[in-house]
Amino acid sequence: MRAMILVSNGLEECEALLTYDLLYRAGIETFLVGLSEEIVSSHNVTFKPHLLIDEVDPMAFDCLILPGGMPGTKNLENDQRVQELIDLFVKKDRYIAAICAAPSILIHKGLLKSGHFICYPGFESGLQPAKEKVIKDGHFITGKGLGAGFEFAHLIISELLNKQKADEVLEAVQY
Repeated sequence: MRAMILVSNGLEECEALLTYDLLYRAGIETFLVGLSEEIVSSHNVTFKPHLLIDEVDPMAFDCLILPGGMPGTKNLENDQRVQELIDLFVKKDRYIAAICAAPSILIHKGLLKSGHFICYPGFESGLQPAKEKVIKDGHFITGKGLGAGFEFAHLIISELLNKQKADEVLEAVQY
């Protein structure tokens, strides 16, 4: 299994890096895929992605992960390459996971329905979110925000591998 976490300037670094860490521990080959060679988070943390978006073969991945943060979410949404990746993953029935503000990208594309997603309060765009911290609906996994980061990664691992492995990872990190 392989996952890509799209990273852009202004992202919430903890949502991206916590998810990366837990998927890595589960044995899922995971890459931070950047819109640029250097990423500066919403909290002024600078890091380099493993790959650039133009370097990846999207069909080599089973899951596309969109972290939140502002203006990172807007930077992802306004990038045509990201829009094309989302469209491709939808067409190929591959997982798309989004947390915090990032589910709004999927809402604006008409991909999420009331009651079948969760996001950071204020990013619902008129739809009614679910009550859970994380939720899966078809091939979409959504999380409420950084506070749901462990549950978000657990659900991704459960879907890509299995619940037992996801439970083992959380136990190993003393969650």
